[in-house]
Amino acid sequence: MNKVVTRAIILVNGKILLGKRAGGRGAGQYALVGGKPEGKESPEDTIVREVHEELGILLKNVKPWKTILGKESFPGEVWDAYFFYGEGEGPLNLKKNEILDVIYVGKNDLSKYDIAFDHKSILEEFFDEAIS
Repeated sequence: MNKVVTRAIILVNGKILLGKRAGGRGAGQYALVGGKPEGKESPEDTIVREVHEELGILLKNVKPWKTILGKESFPGEVWDAYFFYGEGEGPLNLKKNEILDVIYVGKNDLSKYDIAFDHKSILEEFFDEAIS
């Protein structure tokens, strides 16, 4: 059975919010905010909950963007990744044991930051397909 993860592409004035991971894989690197479902939670419900828990904001106008099924991200770990995009509403209130800081990046900013996992290529694709 594949593991499931959700990721949010949060748009703010044409840029995308990335969180600096506090721990686990990718600690100290920037990444799309997200997480794993609880119980029988749908991927969309998961991403709305995770964004609220980690950033303190509501994810509004949520739309599915991309699904990557059966990707071996780490040896022996196969993941189904669900990417959503939307807009954040409300003031940021970071859950510091998960997100240390946030940045807002445009396509030309991606090479300036240490971005975890495959999120840089995902963001390049999103900028090319959804924003251009």
